[in-house]
Amino acid sequence: MFPLKDTVMGASTFFASALPHDVCGSNGLPLTPNSIKILGRFQILKTITHPRLCQYVDITRGKHERLVVAAEHCEKSLEDLLRERKPVSSSRILCIAYEVLQGLQYMNKHGMVHRALSPCNILLDRKGHVKLAKFGLYHMTAQGVDVDFPIGLCR
Repeated sequence: MFPLKDTVMGASTFFASALPHDVCGSNGLPLTPNSIKILGRFQILKTITHPRLCQYVDITRGKHERLVVAAEHCEKSLEDLLRERKPVSSSRILCIAYEVLQGLQYMNKHGMVHRALSPCNILLDRKGHVKLAKFGLYHMTAQGVDVDFPIGLCR
């Protein structure tokens, strides 16, 4: 894990799909709740570190399959930059694109897909460098199987 000094932290929350009560697998044993499976996959995300990816820090499981994920966060996004409607130099555009590709390449190397890549999840740190956010949601939810909502939408 990179040192997280001078880092802003953010939290996101979602609900894992609840299993019907008293459900057992074909072996007769109770099924593992989806939130427990997500907790296990999250541990892998904590080891994925790259300068172009927001660092995942911790996850907490609450009542009713609620999960709260703490991760590095930046206050400004590419969406904010586009909303300003100010001219952006071609060199700046190329730099942003290159940094996004660096993050995606690293994820691909580790067998991960972003699935929620959009201007609101391309964050810009204080120096203007890219940090991809929410890249692990698709991975930790087993490609969306363990949640009741579509993955890949910004709010």
